[in-house]
Amino acid sequence: MKKVLLIGLAVVLVGSAWVVLTVSNKATANNVVVSSSQVKQKFMDSSEGKNAFLIYPGPLNSQAKMAINGFDLKTETLSDNSTKVTLTSTNPEYKDQSYTIKPGEKLYFIEMFAGDDNVSENKDNSLRDDTAVIVDAQGYAI
Repeated sequence: MKKVLLIGLAVVLVGSAWVVLTVSNKATANNVVVSSSQVKQKFMDSSEGKNAFLIYPGPLNSQAKMAINGFDLKTETLSDNSTKVTLTSTNPEYKDQSYTIKPGEKLYFIEMFAGDDNVSENKDNSLRDDTAVIVDAQGYAI
């Protein structure tokens, strides 16, 4: 009889310990701590944002016009109410860039180094430093 009681007590203790551990693990899993490396940074607060110029929606200000030197900008409204923005390079050695912007989004052009641009000829001598970034309505790069 003592043996049966001890086995029963052991089963109850093991079962109780399992319940406590299961509940404890669930509570820990729901209390997730977000580290600073997981927090998204708004585009304009980033290092790229410091060299970014709004090119859509317009109108372009004088700084944006200078930034896209070497490109011709064309917009086209699509059937879903988004806008296709095409940047056609005036230098035939470089590829054109095309972006689809949904309502509420913005398109920024990043010009890291304007010293390679020839404004009088609308020519950019090094397009490796030029690109565009779509930013959502909350300010985050897509």
